[in-house]
Amino acid sequence: MRVLIIDQFDICREGMKNILLKMKEECTFFEAKTVDEGIAAAEDINLDLIIIDMDTQEYDGVTLLKKIAMSGLADRVLLFSGSVDYNIARRAYDMNIGAFVHKHTDKEIIISVIHILFAGGRYFSPDIITGSPVTGSKREPLDSHEIANNVQLTMPDNRPLLSDRQREVLKLLSEGKSNKVIARELDIATGTVKVHIAGILKSLKAKNRTQAVSIATHINIL
Repeated sequence: MRVLIIDQFDICREGMKNILLKMKEECTFFEAKTVDEGIAAAEDINLDLIIIDMDTQEYDGVTLLKKIAMSGLADRVLLFSGSVDYNIARRAYDMNIGAFVHKHTDKEIIISVIHILFAGGRYFSPDIITGSPVTGSKREPLDSHEIANNVQLTMPDNRPLLSDRQREVLKLLSEGKSNKVIARELDIATGTVKVHIAGILKSLKAKNRTQAVSIATHINIL
């Protein structure tokens, strides 16, 4: 995976690299201190993910989003912010930004979100997606537990990351049930269970059932 981290502070870029290394993915890191520097570098690199700290950039939120839109890299961008400006977050969602994450988010959740982005999904809270801010246009910072309970993950065409049936299968997987037991409880064929599990693993970018359950637990979709 090729990851570009845009942040003016060296220590913040190092911290994000350490989080990514915990994913046990083979990552090649590129770094930039400014958005302009990062976008220029991205022209010559086939990047899988671009992480941008919105709070330390030279542009305001609107201008930053315009820069990202012009770059054509929006779907690969993960934005971090210490405060959630509803209008900016909604605009980011509408322009197909990959994710908008509050800095209070636990690192385990961040890792799971990045897994989802690598798999082609998106991460935005429901109030941003539905157009119904909770407390006006600018929200107070959320704690990690509130964020975890307000996760909505979608694929690029805005379909839910997992279907209702896949969620049912995933819940039974989390209870340690075998394919045969799952098939019996859901009144479907064992082969169909295998198809659903394969879809779950692909969507969550998990290597096995245990990892799928772990990722789903972290991003609160179980």
